[in-house]
Amino acid sequence: MMKRYAYSLLPAVLAAALAMAGPWSFISYTRPFPPADMLNEVRQSAVEDVMALSLGLRRLAADLWFIRLMQYYGTPEVERLKEENGEVELEENYGGGEYPEFLHISQHILALDPRFTNAALYSAASLAFNLSRSQEAISLLRGAMIYHPKEWKYVALLAAIGYSKAKDPAKVSELITPLIMEPDCPVMIRQLAAFLNFKAGHYRAAYEIYKTILETTKDPVYIDKAQREIAKLEKIKGF
Repeated sequence: MMKRYAYSLLPAVLAAALAMAGPWSFISYTRPFPPADMLNEVRQSAVEDVMALSLGLRRLAADLWFIRLMQYYGTPEVERLKEENGEVELEENYGGGEYPEFLHISQHILALDPRFTNAALYSAASLAFNLSRSQEAISLLRGAMIYHPKEWKYVALLAAIGYSKAKDPAKVSELITPLIMEPDCPVMIRQLAAFLNFKAGHYRAAYEIYKTILETTKDPVYIDKAQREIAKLEKIKGF
C-alpha cells in the first residue's frame, strides 16, 4: 500500500506546490541542471518528468524518486534454491541481489537534481559495497561530479571504492589525483589518494601527495604518517 502511495503521489504534490508557489517559482532558480534530453524515462515516468521540468519542481521530483529507490532496495529479492530432493525453497536476499533498476533510478534522480549529494552517496555506496557493481558506482559518481566537482565526499568515496573494490584502481587514482592539489582539498582526501596511488603502483604520485601533506597540514597524525611513507618510498624507490 505504501509503495503504491509513493508512486501516485507526485502529480498531486507537483500541482499543489505550483499553486502555492505562484509566479516567483519560475524565476528563483539559478543553478545549472542537466539538459532535458539527459532525463531518461524510468518506470513510465514520462508524464511526471514533463511536469517536473515544466513547473520548475525538479528537486521535489528527485526527493520522491529517492523514496522510491529506497523502497525498491528495501524490498528483498527472492532467490529460488533447488534442494537435492528436487523441491524449491524460497529465500529472501537482503542487501545483495540483482536489483536491475537500481542504477537507472539513481541516474534519474541525479538528472533531476545533480546536487542531491545524499542520493548519490547512498546509491554509489550501495552499488559498490552491497551489490558488487563498482564500475557502475564509479560511473555514477563521475556523472555527479560534473555538476559538483568539489564535493569532497564524492572523492573520498571514489578513493574507498578504488582501494577496496575497483578492478582497476589505477583508473580511479587518475580520476581523483588532479583534485588533490586544490587548496581546499581536505588532508584526509589527500591521504586516501596517496594510499590509492601506492596501491595502483603510482609511487611517484603517492610520494608527491605525501610531500604536499607535509606542506599543507599541521595535524601531527597526518604529518607523522606522511614522513614515514616518504622515508619508505625514498628507501625503496630512491626518490
